[in-house]
Amino acid sequence: MKKNVGINVLSKACGVLPHAVRTWETRYELFKPDRSDGGQRLYSENDLQRGKLIGVLLNDGHRISKLAKLTLAGLEKLVKQNPSPDQRENLGTNISVAKLFHHLSSYEIDDVVTELQHLRMSCGAKEYIFTVILPVMQEIGLKVAKGIYSVTQEHIISTVVRDQLGQLALPNIGDKSRKVILATPNGNLHELSILIADIICRADRVPTSYLGASHPAECLGEAINALKVKTVVLGVVSSDHWEYEKHIIKYLKKLDKYLKFQVNIILGGGREIDFPLFKNIGQIDVIDNFEKFDRLLMDYKLAI
Repeated sequence: MKKNVGINVLSKACGVLPHAVRTWETRYELFKPDRSDGGQRLYSENDLQRGKLIGVLLNDGHRISKLAKLTLAGLEKLVKQNPSPDQRENLGTNISVAKLFHHLSSYEIDDVVTELQHLRMSCGAKEYIFTVILPVMQEIGLKVAKGIYSVTQEHIISTVVRDQLGQLALPNIGDKSRKVILATPNGNLHELSILIADIICRADRVPTSYLGASHPAECLGEAINALKVKTVVLGVVSSDHWEYEKHIIKYLKKLDKYLKFQVNIILGGGREIDFPLFKNIGQIDVIDNFEKFDRLLMDYKLAI
């Protein structure tokens, strides 16, 4: 079969960057391209068809290591199969999320709100977070990165999600000795992560003092001292205006000077780095996803 399809066309069919296609060739021998006189990779129409099917199956959660072993016929058969038991259990949610993105593509904002509201009223708070909100935010991020949706559409989703989270009116109850403060450092405006963390805390009956985003170290220290809370959750997801590696140690050093007692810090969305010894900041836990955060709460590791 004649090979005349370039790697950019194939990678778009797969829904990934060209680098991923090259990695698949090396690791799994998924494609075996010819080369043009200039050394460019050339793929066949068969490769292109396989790539399109692989793109669909990757979005459904299948692993490339398994897909790479299948022929074109095998991939077509897998696409046509019924959902797995796990997929069938969440089929209603998946359909609603698919409708949500369909409405978003046409800027039908009221319909986007309706879908998220329906899902919120159809399941518990933690289920809503883990099966709806987090997958939706991850998906919109990927679609923006691939150029399928615009930054404006991402902002629309974030705004609607923030509003829906605000309507999850969970009681702030539980052992007060385990109470946590939720905030972000000054300059870090990524509030959505600590809003989600607040809901997970309340669902797990861990009381919270929600302080919001962008706190100067001295102001946050004053609030911690006044509230007498010994565990602080800091949302530290990097953005265009705030870099974790550049700012976090400097911020913690400054915060440490204003604290009057030992405080444990949880850095949500951060990465492990070499932290210096502090006078009043004790244990520092770095949590890179909400599943780990939930397990931390459920294991009572926040207990004082």
